[in-house]
Amino acid sequence: MTGLTNEQVQERIAEGKVNANENPNTRTYKQIIRENTLTFFNFLNLVLLVLVLFVRSYKNSMFMGIILINTVIGIIQEVRAKKTIDKLAILTESKTVVLREGKKWNISTEKLVIDDLIFLKTGDQVPADVKILEGSVEVNESLLTGESDNLAKNPGDELFSGSFVTSGEACCQVIHVGKDNYASQITSEAKEFKRHNSELRNSLNAILKVISIIIVPLGAMLFYKQYYIVGDTLKDSVVNMVAAVLGMIPEGLVLLTSVALTLGSMVLATKKTLVQELYCIETLARVDTLCLDKTGTITEGTMKVEDVQLYESGQDSGEKTIDTDAETEAGSDSMEDATSEADKKKLQEMEHIMENLMSVLHDQNATADALRKRFPAKSDLKLVHAIPFSSDRKYSGAVFEEKGTYLIGAAQFLFPEGNEELLAHCSTYAEEGFRILILAHSDEETESTKLPAGLEPVGLFLITDVIREEAPDTLAFFDSQGVDLKVISGDDPVTVSAIAKKAGLKNADHYIDATTITTPEEMQRAVAECSVFGRVTPQQKKQMVQALQAQKHTVAMTGDGVNDVLALKEADCSIAMAAGSDAAKNIANVVLLDSNFGAMPHIVNQGRRVVNNIRSAASMFLIKTIFSVLLSLITIFFGDAYPFEPIQMSLISACAVGIPTFLLTQENNYDKIDHTFLRHVFMNAFPAAVTITGCVFTIMLVCQNVYHSNTMLNTACVLVTGWNYMAALRTVYSPLNTYRKVIIYGMQFVFFGGAVILQNLLTLGSLEFGMIILVFLLMTFSPVVIEAITSWIRKGYEKSLDKDEEDMGVIGKFLKRVQK
Repeated sequence: MTGLTNEQVQERIAEGKVNANENPNTRTYKQIIRENTLTFFNFLNLVLLVLVLFVRSYKNSMFMGIILINTVIGIIQEVRAKKTIDKLAILTESKTVVLREGKKWNISTEKLVIDDLIFLKTGDQVPADVKILEGSVEVNESLLTGESDNLAKNPGDELFSGSFVTSGEACCQVIHVGKDNYASQITSEAKEFKRHNSELRNSLNAILKVISIIIVPLGAMLFYKQYYIVGDTLKDSVVNMVAAVLGMIPEGLVLLTSVALTLGSMVLATKKTLVQELYCIETLARVDTLCLDKTGTITEGTMKVEDVQLYESGQDSGEKTIDTDAETEAGSDSMEDATSEADKKKLQEMEHIMENLMSVLHDQNATADALRKRFPAKSDLKLVHAIPFSSDRKYSGAVFEEKGTYLIGAAQFLFPEGNEELLAHCSTYAEEGFRILILAHSDEETESTKLPAGLEPVGLFLITDVIREEAPDTLAFFDSQGVDLKVISGDDPVTVSAIAKKAGLKNADHYIDATTITTPEEMQRAVAECSVFGRVTPQQKKQMVQALQAQKHTVAMTGDGVNDVLALKEADCSIAMAAGSDAAKNIANVVLLDSNFGAMPHIVNQGRRVVNNIRSAASMFLIKTIFSVLLSLITIFFGDAYPFEPIQMSLISACAVGIPTFLLTQENNYDKIDHTFLRHVFMNAFPAAVTITGCVFTIMLVCQNVYHSNTMLNTACVLVTGWNYMAALRTVYSPLNTYRKVIIYGMQFVFFGGAVILQNLLTLGSLEFGMIILVFLLMTFSPVVIEAITSWIRKGYEKSLDKDEEDMGVIGKFLKRVQK
């Protein structure tokens, strides 16, 4: 076979028969521009602009300047992030080995064309629908069907894109590409799986949904009241209605959230971390349980054969060993250490068998690499058939003519009915942190992958994992943050426990053999009580994640192999190593490009930074929304005129909300977060919103009954509202550090300076003596009121945490319902 020629490839590309991905990792520039401009609130702002221009109140159209600036900033930030992430995505791009013009090439899966010949091996994700020409594999089609069973595929069988190879290797011919197969759906399906629940996204959507429902009818009622009942001019009615609606719109909240998440992903990019799902940064920050795949996460993913031993029934540990250091002449020196000539021959025979096994087994994993390095491949025995490694079977091997069947694997899986003496022998080494593999032999030539009759242990291989240098510090960080750590592995639980203890895991001695877990109830109990799990199958990893989630935990999962995909897909946040399989990288929310587990604390801190800053910013936006809604209702039922004009609301929004929240969102706030986003937003927003409403209502009553001046009403309301908003900034962002003081007091100076300098533009006038006294009193006592209400609410919140609903009081019950 020579594969396609370059001419044939170009012909197929010209005909569109190429495996182009229609669902890229990031949005296109067109999508970014469209999604930042064509929004409900932008459309509403456009309608308001048309209305103020229609009544020729041109100065009150300046609010569109802020909207345009917000939109442009959002587009620029997302474009910057797209460029950064696209560059990183190239590093994790799926590659496929293809045969063209008689040579093998490693190309992007998107460059495959119809009839290409490709080579698949363990860990690969099938890039397009193919037909097997040579070889045999086992595949898992869980991404397509939801079923996790491994299916055997032989020459003539078809493989569907999106499935992944769990064992074996094969040469295949591409039969479908692009939209004709599953390849174009791999990314989109993966994204669907990754769109796990996000409290931040859900909370913001809830706020925007409520505002979207009430904003139009309130605006219409306000216009009706002023134009038809009070008898204001069309211009005044429209201007006042626009001012009220503008106050209700949290125009910068969505932008601020998007920018904060985008900047967070860009910061992580500098740490060689690719974020494939923006909101997963927030999810990981909330994680209280982290499931760690031992190999490739705590350990480097590389192994070394430390020792090789013969096994005979009744022998003591440590007897009949051979030094297997690759740097020494293992073959000669080890034989001299053997206790007898018979043992020398057995050791030589075992090495001979292993060398032949290494020539016919092409498993791609750390254990196989360690064995291959210790036993260089040699082929002088006639192969009947090979048994590739499977994560379900936990063993591999081969059948040689006149030699019988030789298998390599864990004792529990090679001897499922139990070999107490062998298991006890292995456990003595497992307790020291060794992974024990058994070479077993049977004279029977098995015709399938099942265990043959008469299987007996021949020798033991003592293998060690290399622990990552950064693992102890990373584990210590999560422990200090109250995150429960679960180490999961397919290896012997005693061995995994010993390695976890070396890496610094607390409660590493609380381990369990997953083969003993047979019911959902036992699984629930195991995940609650144990920290280390050994002999875990891929299906059990998924079940563990589900069991933890059923216990109300937010679960993150790390992994790098095809055996981790089911659990990665199920977890609230999934992290894959770039050195891992394509299947793991495609399904993960986050990919560690240098496979550095030490980057995990940075991801958590970025998530906390985003959530904490957005929570504070959302409170400031919600203050404006709440008091605008309340003032609209008061005006509809009690007032004669809405007390603000659009340009005045623009000044308040810019100086008290937009600019300070944007600058304060850049802070590094790494405080721990919980599941009370909406509750905290309300607790921060409600006191200031109610106080501002009360102050403005007081001014409205005085102006309507004493001074009868809309200009004086506007001026007094702008001054008091701006002052209270600054007080709210100090409360929401307490305690104040130097940076916060500079921002808040700087904005206070800009606000009052702008009110003086732009007095005419803002339609502000002078105040009579009585109104000056009222404004002074309100500005003096309103911050005290804000603090008092805030303190009352926080006490109610703390009481709601400590007591049952019957005892927590009115405010506690209300806050509990807000959170729900």
